[in-house]
Amino acid sequence: MKIIQVMPDFGLAGAETMVENLSCGLVAEGHDVLVISFFELHTAITERIENRGIKIEYLGKKRGFDPSIVSKMRKIIKAYQPDVIHTHRYVLPYAFLASMGLKAKRVHTVHSVAQKEQTKVGKNINRVLFRHFNVAPVALSEEIQKTIQEVYGLPISRVPVVFNGIDLSRCIVKESYARKDTFTVLHIGRFMDVKNQELLLRSFAWFKGQYSDARLQLLGDGELKENMMQLAGQLNIADAVEFAGLQSNVYPWLHNADVFILPSKFEGMPMTLIEAMGTGLPIIASNVGGIPDMLTDQKDAVLIEPKEDCVISALELIYFDEEKRKYLGRNARDRSAVFSEKTMAKRYIDVYIDASGEEVL
Repeated sequence: MKIIQVMPDFGLAGAETMVENLSCGLVAEGHDVLVISFFELHTAITERIENRGIKIEYLGKKRGFDPSIVSKMRKIIKAYQPDVIHTHRYVLPYAFLASMGLKAKRVHTVHSVAQKEQTKVGKNINRVLFRHFNVAPVALSEEIQKTIQEVYGLPISRVPVVFNGIDLSRCIVKESYARKDTFTVLHIGRFMDVKNQELLLRSFAWFKGQYSDARLQLLGDGELKENMMQLAGQLNIADAVEFAGLQSNVYPWLHNADVFILPSKFEGMPMTLIEAMGTGLPIIASNVGGIPDMLTDQKDAVLIEPKEDCVISALELIYFDEEKRKYLGRNARDRSAVFSEKTMAKRYIDVYIDASGEEVL
């Protein structure tokens, strides 16, 4: 098959990493992949994609609605003649207009709970395209599948579930769970309200006050980063919190940490969680969105309500119990096999085959 993957850009984030892994997985399965990026943003992700021999077409999109994108995409689609156009995030309306009258299957991955993924206008457009124009939505988890059914009025049978996947061979598997001189808590995520870094910092401030060897590492960037740096200062924990910025390779950070924490308000199927699982790192995560479909509380993670007392209790549990750290970490590593790049690619191939390919006039 010839498949086009369409993204707004390839900043260092979860959906972008998923498209990278899917594109590489599809090529490994013998398919031809072309990637379209609306914005001219070159990152470690685009470098890795291109190093695998996968071409990326950069469209040079302007901020706001840019109708020139439709004609640029249409030219590429007509020349490439794909069997499938697979969209992500907010690009579906552009791709749909660009492919009208052309025979290609259209698939769209919903990367978060449907209520939160799009604006009100975006949800209205998606509802029409899903219900009347043969665009096949894909959910990352059973929880997201339910939200698609609720928001778009689709039967469950029309919404396949495909788990995100990573190249597990890149993980540096944890060997020792003994506590060292420093107890390192690691968080990876964009600095935005949904990721709940304020809760994490406030919880860690109490924890650091009790356990002086604790250290918090925060990887990522975003609009709230400066606010969180100021908050760390106000809480008198700035010397124990490292704001490490965007990292093109998170695996050494995961390997060296003692626990990974993700106290989000809601989530789809976070790639960072799969990376922590593949490392064999003990995990504390909110019991929200698609996370309970990935992990089982007290078996391969500690799942919590995103509240300060819950975060603190979970940190104390992991801090004091080496056997618990080992048990959770090794079970998470075993569970990560479900979330491999190869498995994800094969499931999407099934979705592509099953999707309708009728022309939309």
